[in-house]
Amino acid sequence: MFTLGSLGFATPLLLVTLILLPVLWWLLRAVPPAPIRRRFPGVALLLGLKDDESQTDKTPWWLLLLRMLAIAAFIIGFAGPVLNPDARERGTGPLLVVMDASWASARDWPSRVTRVESLLREAGRDGRAVAVVPMTDLPAGELTFQTADTALRNLPGLSPQAWAADAESASGWIAEIGDASFETVWISDGLTSEAKMLAAEALATRGAVKVIESDRATFGLLPSRFEDGAIVLNALRAIGAGERQVTVSAIGPDPNGLEQELARVELEFAAGETAAEARLSLPTELRNRLRRFEISGQRSAGAVTLTDDALKRREVGLLSARTEQEEQELLSPLHYLRRALIPSADIIDTGLEEMLLASPDVVILADVATLSELETAQLTAWVEDGGMLVRFAGPRTAGVEFAPDDPLMPVRLRVGGRSIGGAMSWGEPKALRPFTRESPFFGLPVPDDVEVTS
Repeated sequence: MFTLGSLGFATPLLLVTLILLPVLWWLLRAVPPAPIRRRFPGVALLLGLKDDESQTDKTPWWLLLLRMLAIAAFIIGFAGPVLNPDARERGTGPLLVVMDASWASARDWPSRVTRVESLLREAGRDGRAVAVVPMTDLPAGELTFQTADTALRNLPGLSPQAWAADAESASGWIAEIGDASFETVWISDGLTSEAKMLAAEALATRGAVKVIESDRATFGLLPSRFEDGAIVLNALRAIGAGERQVTVSAIGPDPNGLEQELARVELEFAAGETAAEARLSLPTELRNRLRRFEISGQRSAGAVTLTDDALKRREVGLLSARTEQEEQELLSPLHYLRRALIPSADIIDTGLEEMLLASPDVVILADVATLSELETAQLTAWVEDGGMLVRFAGPRTAGVEFAPDDPLMPVRLRVGGRSIGGAMSWGEPKALRPFTRESPFFGLPVPDDVEVTS
């Protein structure tokens, strides 16, 4: 492509015809031809008459210039002008196009596919064999090159995955690609990993490696956690450039069951920092309905984190048989239960009827020996509907005779004191044994750092 400054021409040979413009100027000046002078006596009869219409014997100069400019514009237009052309050298040899195709590529996947299509078409015009390899779905066996048309037909079948390439798969693929020389163009998602470093080093020994990376920032959201009565949210970005603000939305169902944005919080990235943190305080009812957090405007799996029961503050009903002797706080059977549950649960400390109306997640009976018939019926119905009942035995419970027909005490309490030792006690920490072939977890490695101490 011939260029003049920032302007290029796809067919520069047509510009040679601009040399003929002076000849064309001379031809246009010769039309119309000069008039022939003849003597005619009868012309005397026309003296004194005026002709309303006159015609010049030569073409005006401004009309000639306008025609010349129009013809020059036609010549330049047919020469294929291109503003700021992408100057490239004609490629030779096979071309490998590597796509990360990870969760970070999902946000602008169509534009990445369009870029790959452009590379394949250029390779097709140059007559080069090509291969397209996604890092999240590495092919097995030796690297196979094909025609650009075949690669273009297979391109729509590629899609980004919710994970990134792992080093083990990359090492296996590198060992099988062979020793052929080829050029590599890498469509990067902007993230760095061990798998990418291994692949880049190996591909650099086969030929030139060109990396194409989007200038858009890549964000990720870490799992949320609950600390000091607030939800802590942490976000990451790939490049610590200037200051940046992102919005995190809390998503969950409304009272009608429709998924809505329940809350939002702004996270501020300081200049040069790759991490940001924010705290979100919500009422217990809203916090219990949360399903996920997501970064607004980011279409990727890394910008979404699901919630679990760690954010939910359960409601626990505590019930005990109080006596005058237990007015002292440390002697109360509920004292240590309350101390243990207050950091992570809301305590319901009322009568049983009012407690069940509040729909608690768990009801704990602390050494409650007997219940009235009405209380037994209400508590039994609540348990049969899915409620969880926990009973702690004590002197009162042990002193009551066992009733086989009691639905809330289905087993007989053991007599005697607490026995220390036995099959469920040991001195040194125990490790997990390998999963048997009949186990659904068969084949999973057992971590060495998992130990059971008691």
